[in-house]
Amino acid sequence: MTDPNNRLGDLITITNRLIELLQRENDALRSRRTKEVHDLLDEKTALSRVYETRFNSFVEKPELLQQADPALREQLSGLAADVNELMQENAKLLRAAIEANQRVVDMIAEAVRAQQPNAGTYNAGAVTNTDGANASGQRIALSLDQVL
Repeated sequence: MTDPNNRLGDLITITNRLIELLQRENDALRSRRTKEVHDLLDEKTALSRVYETRFNSFVEKPELLQQADPALREQLSGLAADVNELMQENAKLLRAAIEANQRVVDMIAEAVRAQQPNAGTYNAGAVTNTDGANASGQRIALSLDQVL
């Protein structure tokens, strides 16, 4: 069995790396540097998995944590609070970025719909309606050929 202090030291190292990565990603999100956010994604995913695995090993065997040096446990406790705060901020920033991107996509889609040709509408006098941006200059010709 691995020494609890070594395992806790590993978790502290991983936690410090995760903190640094979340700080960089949050800064990139605040500054709208999407390429940098994208570049951090693989590292964040891998580091999060390692962190979760190591953290869960202490959850599954709490006696390991009790056997570890109290100073290391206290250090990890402080780091865990920092990670939790950064993850909450990260989630908020990611939601804001996703919502902003969705608004841009919606605006583009609406602009495309507004530019689609429209035949206009006919009024009671059989003349096309000239109201609206799509009515004038975008009429189509229609002819009927009726054969008996």
